[in-house]
Amino acid sequence: MISTLAVLRAEQHFSVSAITSYLLCPMSCAHRYIYKTPPTHRSGALAFGSAIHSALALFYSCLMDGRPEPGAEELAASFTDSWRRQFDDDIPVLLDGKATPGSLEDKGVELVKVFHEQAPRPHKVIGVEEPFSIEVIDPQTGTPFAERLVGVFDAVVEDADGTHRILEHKTAARRWGRTRLDHDLQVTAYTTAAPLVGLPDATVTLQVLLKTKEPALAVYSPTRTDRDRQDLLQVISGVLCAIKVGAFYPVRDWPCQSCAHAGPCMAG
Repeated sequence: MISTLAVLRAEQHFSVSAITSYLLCPMSCAHRYIYKTPPTHRSGALAFGSAIHSALALFYSCLMDGRPEPGAEELAASFTDSWRRQFDDDIPVLLDGKATPGSLEDKGVELVKVFHEQAPRPHKVIGVEEPFSIEVIDPQTGTPFAERLVGVFDAVVEDADGTHRILEHKTAARRWGRTRLDHDLQVTAYTTAAPLVGLPDATVTLQVLLKTKEPALAVYSPTRTDRDRQDLLQVISGVLCAIKVGAFYPVRDWPCQSCAHAGPCMAG
């Protein structure tokens, strides 16, 4: 059966990741989303985050379905299984620095155990890996874009007072500063999408697992204003217009070091 997300992605759409990719390097965005250039590798951070998400999805799925809460060892086993499968793909995983599959597996096990110990338990889980698709209005013309904004909420929970929260899971090397919290486009996109998918009161909670020497869980509750959401629409409008006219150019900077399309980009 084709997943709902796959169906949504079969239509004209864009994602926050695509918008962020263009802002970071338009040429990298073009290779990934427009030219469909085969990547030379996958980043270790992306593979690691995917394995963490698998374990946390298991945790919240059990709570949603009324099954017993998975123990720390069960979450660790889920992470380990997903992490090892990351290396079965034909596209190699590129690890940073002195990291090895074994050292990152150990770190991931530590992190999911920290999550199990410290994560606040929600009153009720009403959705896990919930896809959404919303119409986005061009702020200049007032007409909707042909492309829809498609994304996935990691989890949607209901608190005891009946209000809702969208949970987003991240891994990071350090705690997030105020600047990053205030300008994360994904948070703004979620607060824009929430009322359009029946969650008018929803806020966003970031649960960031820190890959520090002493693994930790940092929980953030960033807020967004109407001005922030208007700014997001302006950014989306500018990026989509630039993509439509083929405004692609390389940004030769630190992202090239790990870019999965650096080789084809340099060769071109």
